[in-house]
Amino acid sequence: MIKFFVWAFIASVLLTNCTDPPYPKPHGYPRLNLPEKGYTKWSSNCYFNFKRGIATEIEFVNQKDSCYFNISYPTLNGKIHCSYLSVNGHLKEIIDQEYKLREKHNQFSTSVQERVYHDDNKKVNALIFNISGTQAATPLQFFITDSTDHFFRGTLYFNTTPNNDSLATAIEFIKADVDTIIESFEWK
Repeated sequence: MIKFFVWAFIASVLLTNCTDPPYPKPHGYPRLNLPEKGYTKWSSNCYFNFKRGIATEIEFVNQKDSCYFNISYPTLNGKIHCSYLSVNGHLKEIIDQEYKLREKHNQFSTSVQERVYHDDNKKVNALIFNISGTQAATPLQFFITDSTDHFFRGTLYFNTTPNNDSLATAIEFIKADVDTIIESFEWK
C-alpha cells in the first residue's frame, strides 16, 4: 500500500510539472572568435607613437600622412576613429567640445564611467569614457593630451546596429587594447 502511494505521488508530481505552456526562447547571438592578442609599435608622421594590436589595421581617412585615421578591427567589425589636434592655447575649448560629443550619447546610455590616466614622465594625460547602455552608439571614447601642445582623441564604433549587450565581449577586448594604446603612448 505504501508503494502505491509513493508511486502515485511521484506520478502526480511528474504530471503536474509538465503542464506549463511552452514559451519562445530569446534569440541567441553567434559566438565571437576574438583575434590573437599581441602588440606592435606604430609610428606616424604626426606627433605621437603607440602600440597597437597585431590584429588591427590602420586606415587613413584623407591621405597617408594624415593625422585622421581609423584603427580597424576587421574580425570584430569595429573601428576606433582617431584624430589629432594642435592645442594652440585652446585646451579648455577642445576638452569642452569632447564633453559635448560625449553628452550626445547620454540619451542612449545608462551610465558613463570616467577613468583618468596620468604619466608625468611621458607627459601623457588621458581621460577614458566607458559608456554603458544597449543603444549607445559608442561604448568607448577617450582623449590624450600633454596639456600644452597636443591633443589626440579616439572613439569606438561598430558597423552594426548598437546592441552593446551582444557586443560586450568585443568591447572588453578593444578596451584592453585602448589601455595599451594609452599606456604606451609617447609624444615626439
